[in-house]
Amino acid sequence: MNAPAPLVLRRAGTGRAPDGWTVTWSVADGARGRRWRWTITTGEGSLVHTGLIELDPAGRFARLELAAPAGLLTVHPARDGRSAHGNVVRRDHVDPIEIPWSIQTSIALDGDPFGTAIAGWRGRGWVVRGDLTLVSVTASQPVIMLDPRGVPILSDAVEWPLEI
Repeated sequence: MNAPAPLVLRRAGTGRAPDGWTVTWSVADGARGRRWRWTITTGEGSLVHTGLIELDPAGRFARLELAAPAGLLTVHPARDGRSAHGNVVRRDHVDPIEIPWSIQTSIALDGDPFGTAIAGWRGRGWVVRGDLTLVSVTASQPVIMLDPRGVPILSDAVEWPLEI
């Protein structure tokens, strides 16, 4: 008898984070893993940032792209597994990123418990600040709890399938 096919998650939704900000998101599983896209807006509707996080097929962090007033950030682990690199494109220059990395390293987004949850924060690693700088920390960060599918639990949440 064949094993059941793995669950393929292809959903979109919206809801409120604990700080009252609105999260609008989509997630799609594929051959290369899981890809999340999301936006954070204030209660007044102003955009805080928009992001993309990719997880590899094993569920490990593979890539972060974040667009914010401070610029455009890209960071991902290198193939050697001992470093991560990327850049921040700012209005008047580019800041290259190269940081130590390991299988135990995780990433968090300051002020964004949704993004922190989907990135897989485990209490040790790098925090992306609002100005798109990265700081090494070993500390708790606010994280939204995940449901059994791995989707952060938001208040006033609504979800839709990506396909009709």
